[in-house]
Amino acid sequence: MASVVPGELRVSNDCIADLAGYAALECYGVVGMAVTDEQDGVTVLLPARRLRKGIGVTAVDGGVKVDLHVVVEQGVNMSSVSDNLVSSVKFILKQIAELDDVEVRVHIEGIRTR
Repeated sequence: MASVVPGELRVSNDCIADLAGYAALECYGVVGMAVTDEQDGVTVLLPARRLRKGIGVTAVDGGVKVDLHVVVEQGVNMSSVSDNLVSSVKFILKQIAELDDVEVRVHIEGIRTR
């Protein structure tokens, strides 16, 4: 049985990034998170323990903006995968971190075969 506890909940940007990253990995068509090396311009697929590097979290006007940098599987509909990512991340952040005003932007950094 759940009860309401008075007070406020503060969630760190790192925690939000972790939640968004794990939600993204569960989505169909997503191979993993990516980061682009600024010196070489090469995109690197990140291991599961370093998901945070592929996610940007910023607080904007009482809300949160989440930028996901992902690598998708070859042959998937990128628009459908992006829509699924946005809804999954928003759902997880609403359920766990109680964040209502979340803007999720998906950046597809590469395509890979599994």
